[in-house]
Amino acid sequence: MEALLSWCLRMVDTIGPDIVAARDELDRYEAGTHPDQDAYHGLSSRQRVTRFAALTAEHRNALPGQLSSDGQSAINWAQIAIRLNLTNHQVHPHLRDPVLDRDLPVAAGSFVGTITGRIDDQPWRQQPITTQELSALMKCLSAACFVVISYLSGMRPGETLNLRRGCASQHPDTGQLLVNGRYGKGHGRAPRPEDGEHDPWARAWVVVRPVHQAIEILEQLSESPFLFPASLTGAHVRRPADHNARRTGDMTHDLQRLIDWVNTTFARTDGKPLIPTDPNGRIYPSRFRRTLAYFIVRRPRGLIAAALQYGHVSTTVTLSYSGKADTGWQDDVAVERLEAILEQNEQDHLLLAEGESVSGPAATAYQDQIQQTHRFAGRSVNRVRNVERLLAQVDPNIHHGDAMTCVYRPETAACRTARVNEGLPVDDGPLEAECQSGCLNLAYTDRDIQLLRERVSTLDAGAEDPLAPEPLRDRTRAQASQARSVIARHETTTTTDATS
Repeated sequence: MEALLSWCLRMVDTIGPDIVAARDELDRYEAGTHPDQDAYHGLSSRQRVTRFAALTAEHRNALPGQLSSDGQSAINWAQIAIRLNLTNHQVHPHLRDPVLDRDLPVAAGSFVGTITGRIDDQPWRQQPITTQELSALMKCLSAACFVVISYLSGMRPGETLNLRRGCASQHPDTGQLLVNGRYGKGHGRAPRPEDGEHDPWARAWVVVRPVHQAIEILEQLSESPFLFPASLTGAHVRRPADHNARRTGDMTHDLQRLIDWVNTTFARTDGKPLIPTDPNGRIYPSRFRRTLAYFIVRRPRGLIAAALQYGHVSTTVTLSYSGKADTGWQDDVAVERLEAILEQNEQDHLLLAEGESVSGPAATAYQDQIQQTHRFAGRSVNRVRNVERLLAQVDPNIHHGDAMTCVYRPETAACRTARVNEGLPVDDGPLEAECQSGCLNLAYTDRDIQLLRERVSTLDAGAEDPLAPEPLRDRTRAQASQARSVIARHETTTTTDATS
């Protein structure tokens, strides 16, 4: 799912503007307002075709083309008619001679727009988008926007699909980015005129910048009142786009189309797909909400926090749902948190049973907490309130960090004390970036020590680097010495626990 989100963000940021520009240029051709059509104003149909052929030859351009049934490029007369603003968008056979007589080259497609987006310092494609592929690319872009909005807001699929044009706003006082929509399932998603300004289902989600960027792209992609209309490119007889949003089942197909397009269009050097098959099966829209909960709990420094360069998704989304009648989001996070705690405890308990050593001031507390939490392994939970009760009892507040483990107790946490003394806000948990070697909450497992041993080699090399500034070498040398001290204490003062 991370690879999918990464490519969806790339679609919105890099590829999307080119797709929107291609759609805009085609719309202007069809409306007769494109600047290139000025040369044909006031001319008859035959004069337009004749002038078009002359200008194409003069500028050494190729004719708009399309692939025929045998895979060869053929003249796309419909596109020529659109660009010449001819009646019924047709070039009648008796008008075609001025073009055919010049024996002009035919392009592989009918190109619109230009390519400006770059991936790895290269244009994301070599040729402009063709009119034949534009419709499919628009659906892929719409699906990518759906992923970004759903993934990074915690909205349900129906809540996302029913968002309307103009839903993005910013709070005038706090500066928070908002998405205004309707929460809930079923009838709650459809506005009722009789509710007026007192709509009980209306609500605002607090979101992050990429969500607003996706909404901006969608508002440029079509003129429908819905961000996700029933159809982006053609009239939908049974469900007109002006009155109907896209259905969840249709979006499921769009998501698969997006994945297939990315894996077909772009390639890795090892031949593996850029968006691999998900181990949990087909990707459905309903999975994004729970997946965000998963990453907030288990991967707080993963793609969502690091690659996007913001670390407040958890706070933003959770605050967005707090105090609302809809408590489903907090329930998802609570369940995910309980599962993560029990899974980590199972691994820690197994390693202790196999003789893993632990050192540091919090070594005994680490072992005690692992034992206490393990008593709850195998419990069945069938209600949300049971999840909350178990969380209150089983959370050992053990955090495995980078070559160290924190058995967090706020009253002895050096990171917390330092922030309190400076008058800074504090979180209800450890701050690894401000971890101090003398903290009483620290413990070191054999796993941590192995990482420290690997780090010492790197630090030693840095300390002896003649090209590095002297202050940097001194700092690196001190870090290596400190790591060696931790390793030495672990080898002489470790404790083991014969778990049962």
